[in-house]
Amino acid sequence: MTVAKRKVSVSLDSDLVEALEADSSALSKQVNEAVRESLARRDRLRQLRRLLTRLDERHGRVSEGLVAKYEGLLR
Repeated sequence: MTVAKRKVSVSLDSDLVEALEADSSALSKQVNEAVRESLARRDRLRQLRRLLTRLDERHGRVSEGLVAKYEGLLR
């Protein structure tokens, strides 16, 4: 399945363009992939926030001390 393309104009910081141009892949392909990944990450974060809100409503908020304890274990 081919997705329709639409030409748009964006301005990017010079260092980003240089880094993208250093890769052998086409610039448009790289930008397309980066935007898709960013949108997917944004969607996952929204879903996570909704889940955490529901859990907080059902069970109450987790104490900062408990959060700090488990963050320490992850390091």
